[in-house]
Amino acid sequence: MTLSNTPDSPIKTPISKLIQTAPFNNLLPQALILGNGAFPERINLKQMSSNRDLLFVCADGGAQKARELGLVPQMIIGDLDSISPETLNYFINIGVKVERNPAQDNNDLEKCIRYLLQHGLHQFILVGFTGRRDDHTLASLLIAKKYLRRAQFLIHSATAEMFLLKHGDWIFETFPGQIISLFGFPIARQVITHGLRFPLKNENLGCGSRGLSNIATQSTIRIQFTGGHLLVVRLQDQQ
Repeated sequence: MTLSNTPDSPIKTPISKLIQTAPFNNLLPQALILGNGAFPERINLKQMSSNRDLLFVCADGGAQKARELGLVPQMIIGDLDSISPETLNYFINIGVKVERNPAQDNNDLEKCIRYLLQHGLHQFILVGFTGRRDDHTLASLLIAKKYLRRAQFLIHSATAEMFLLKHGDWIFETFPGQIISLFGFPIARQVITHGLRFPLKNENLGCGSRGLSNIATQSTIRIQFTGGHLLVVRLQDQQ
């Protein structure tokens, strides 16, 4: 199975030329970006951040969280208004690179993404960017959509993994009974799903509840769509 995705190809293109296991190509570099929002208890951040193939970056106040958890990032990026001088000096003294960006026309997450894109990274795992403030959660999703032409995102919330996808053909690992919700963001065109209890058959999926609380029926699901953007929410804490 190829890991390349050719989103401009029509759905009739052979599956071997389209499928990408969502959301990442594991042959390309990835960055873990840590914010100061809610942290899912299910995630082992110490294990994740110690992965040598993963660049570990803190977005400003995320460095406070990192220090509390005994984690050492490779970089801190932001305007540095949410990190205490003590924590900043602590990380500087142990050799952590600090990239200060005082601009106020974008937030610290966007500063991180823009800097990392300029340095050749295009796959981002976001932790700590949901939960504390609803406006920050919405901003995180909108920022991800803004950069989808150049990047891919996995956003961890307290209860779910969220994937914001551009058009193409995607495979997700799941398990029978797992709740999967699909939302046009704001619209996904000609959506076809396989492996869900309530399949979509060449539908335009817009904002609203049409794709809410679908249920996986097998160990993988396939989602195809030809245009727009799709928000996929894979619930981790089943109720």
